[in-house]
Amino acid sequence: MAGLGATGALALTGCAQPRSVAEQVITADSQLRVLNWPDYVDPSLIASAVEVDVDYSEEWADNYTGQDLFGAQWDVVMPTNWLAAQLIAAGQVEPLPLELIPNHVNIAADYLTNGWDRGARFHMPWQAGITGIAYDPALTGRELTSIEDLFAADLRGRVAMIGEMREAVGMAMLANGDDPARPTPSTAEAGFDRLQRAGSDGQFASWGFNEFADQLRSGSVAAAMAWSGDVVQLQADRPDIQFIVPDNGAIRWFDTMVIPKGASNVRWATQWMNNFYDPAVAAANTSFVQYISPVIGVQDELRAQGAESAALADNPILFPDGETRSRLFTWGGFDDTDAENDLDERFAIWAGVA
Repeated sequence: MAGLGATGALALTGCAQPRSVAEQVITADSQLRVLNWPDYVDPSLIASAVEVDVDYSEEWADNYTGQDLFGAQWDVVMPTNWLAAQLIAAGQVEPLPLELIPNHVNIAADYLTNGWDRGARFHMPWQAGITGIAYDPALTGRELTSIEDLFAADLRGRVAMIGEMREAVGMAMLANGDDPARPTPSTAEAGFDRLQRAGSDGQFASWGFNEFADQLRSGSVAAAMAWSGDVVQLQADRPDIQFIVPDNGAIRWFDTMVIPKGASNVRWATQWMNNFYDPAVAAANTSFVQYISPVIGVQDELRAQGAESAALADNPILFPDGETRSRLFTWGGFDDTDAENDLDERFAIWAGVA
């Protein structure tokens, strides 16, 4: 399957210690090369981010095919947190020269305690999101409150799902009463089994990535496993669409900036990172992408910007309260990476996203 072979082959060599600027070979030619997900930056912010031209690509369509693109031909890449963890462990990511990134201090504390990179010495989160449930009340005919609603008989054939194993299986695990922050092969397999049984019964209309937003907009599905930022954007046209963090929990994730090993423009990469960790710049980008910013001070900056940006500062999807955060779970990963990647491959083939 495209992409998964690269992850499965990662040799877990351990994380090198960050090197000082003097110890790093930092070259910088006339162009910074950035690989990101589609529609994930305000285009007006790209040219002013660094002092050189930016070759900005939106070819990272998903974490499966994206792995085939990862390498030193790029200076900044934005994989999702679980993939970044594997790439860092395999020694495929440059340590950050923190001396060149003074705005590193603006990383929200939640992102500094990941066991795979404590202190964020190898990565800087780009945007975060919640995988919950979005639905059209006119089509469901009732309020949805729980992950079990994705499996409800009255919605059979009218539910869109997202083809990210750790999110789909993680939500099924929550429905089973298991913790995706501490997954084991057996609890994850039980979650996958539940998805397969429901799929065999015709429960799900589709598996994909952000296609669910168009499906909700058109009314071709009544409910969907959904990414929070896409729903905030959808609600601008369809304020009737509801987004919930289910009573039994939802998945929290983040995409993060890393510098591939051997990248030629570490200096400009750090300038890019530092620029987007300025709270004013981060707030402007949040207004465009409407995902959760990992940068301290963004909420105040949004209020200061006024108008529609100020309204975002009070959006509970972008700034969830403490009670909501207590129901958010970030995939913890298996102790056995090979077993996790095997499940990932089997899931992707079954869901048709391979």
